[in-house]
Amino acid sequence: MSSDMTLAEKLRQMRTRNKMSMSRVARLSEISPDPRGRISQGYLSRLESGKEINPSLMKLMTLCSIYRIEPNALFTKSSLKRPPKNR
Repeated sequence: MSSDMTLAEKLRQMRTRNKMSMSRVARLSEISPDPRGRISQGYLSRLESGKEINPSLMKLMTLCSIYRIEPNALFTKSSLKRPPKNR
């Protein structure tokens, strides 16, 4: 992941890396124990297109759970990028 990726770009990339459709992510979000963490396909589309720019923590935690990543991966500059080896 590029260090200057937006949240929308990171979310889209994580979904495609996991080979999931938006509808599958929406269905998987239904298992969220808190209804505030559930995500509709339309909401996910708005997140990934950058039209929705202020997602709740619950929704982000649900997405992190679905994509099996740590929440800080969404906000660190290198997020899913591996550091170069110094050898």
